[in-house]
Amino acid sequence: MNPSIRSVRRSHPAAPADPVGTAPNSGPLPGTAGPSPDTGGPFRDSAGPDADGPRRPPEPAPGTSSGGPRGSRGGPARGAVVVAFSITATTAVWLVVVIVAPHVTLAPAWRTAALFCHLTCLVVSFGAVLTVDWFSLRWLLRRERLVTVLATARGAHPLIWSGLAGLLVSGAALGPDTSSTLVRIKLLAVLAVGINGLFLGRVSDRLAAGGDGPLAWTRLVPAAAAATVSQLGWWTATLIGFWNARH
Repeated sequence: MNPSIRSVRRSHPAAPADPVGTAPNSGPLPGTAGPSPDTGGPFRDSAGPDADGPRRPPEPAPGTSSGGPRGSRGGPARGAVVVAFSITATTAVWLVVVIVAPHVTLAPAWRTAALFCHLTCLVVSFGAVLTVDWFSLRWLLRRERLVTVLATARGAHPLIWSGLAGLLVSGAALGPDTSSTLVRIKLLAVLAVGINGLFLGRVSDRLAAGGDGPLAWTRLVPAAAAATVSQLGWWTATLIGFWNARH
C-alpha cells in the first residue's frame, strides 16, 4: 500500500459504527426526550391515549342528559309513578264531577254564565289541541322540524289543561243528566282525553330524545295513537254537547 495513503488513514481514523437508533432520521434513543409519536394526523385515534390526558366522554345528544331524556324526572321508574299518580288524581276529580253534577241547580242568569264559560273553555282547550296536531301533521309531511312541534306542544299545554279544567267545572254547573247514554259517553270521552294527555307528555319526552333524525316505529306509533285518541275524544264530546244543546 502507498505510504501516503497509510499516513492519511492514521491521521483520520474511521468513525465508529452507529449504535442502533442513532442513525440520521431514525428518531431519539429509547428513554430520551423527543416528540411524542401521537402528534395528530389521520392516525391519531388509533395511536393510543392522547398526550394531554384521557379522552373526554362523548357529549350527550341534544334533548337528553346524562341521566336520560329530558322530562323523565329521575328515570323511567319515577316517570311511571308520576303518570300513575296523575291518572289516579284525574279520575278522582272526574268522579267527583260526575257525582255532584246532577245535584247542581242554578238560576237562569248563572246558567247562562256557566254555558258561556263552558263554550269559552272548549274554544281555548280544543283550539290548542288542534294547533298542536296541525303542527304534528306538518312535521309528518316534512314541513316542520320536530323541535318546532315540541315547542308548540309545550306552549299549548297550559291552555289545554286550564281549558279542560274549566270544561269540567262549568259542565258540572250546567247540571247534565247523567242518566242519559249520550251524556255518559261524553263524560267518558272527556276522561279519555285527560288520561291520554298525561301519556302524551311521556310520548313527547321520547320524541325529544330522538332528535330531528329518523324516528323508530317504537316512538312514532305511540305518538300517532295518542294523537288519534285525542281527536276522537274531543270530537265525540263536542258533537254530543252540540246535539244535547239542540234537543
